[in-house]
Amino acid sequence: MKLTRLVAFAFVSFFCYGIVNWMMSTGHFHLQAKTISLPQMWQGLLIALVLYFLGILALYLNRMLGFYVLGLVIVIYSLGMISALMSGYQSTAGMEIKLLLEIIGVVGLGVNFYTLILLTRWRHKNN
Repeated sequence: MKLTRLVAFAFVSFFCYGIVNWMMSTGHFHLQAKTISLPQMWQGLLIALVLYFLGILALYLNRMLGFYVLGLVIVIYSLGMISALMSGYQSTAGMEIKLLLEIIGVVGLGVNFYTLILLTRWRHKNN
């Protein structure tokens, strides 16, 4: 298996997290009781980008360390997506917005799960 496929799924995972983060932090969707400011949203996205980038960089530099770093990052942001799904479900937003958030969150969780499967296969192949 090529490493580029694994990296591509990691970027798709980050992209799904970015959309969910944007939807949860935007005030006009009414997905949270407390609104998050725009700088806080960008700060969260920047931290996520740095962590994903460190995981991918670790994959290229040190194969086994990269497996653990990227796997940990994906698990952490999967928990964040689950939290966003639960918060969005309990929100006062319209049904269409809730459905869109749920679809993107479930797709993101599916991509994260598949990325973890790819990481495990890649680790067993290179071990």
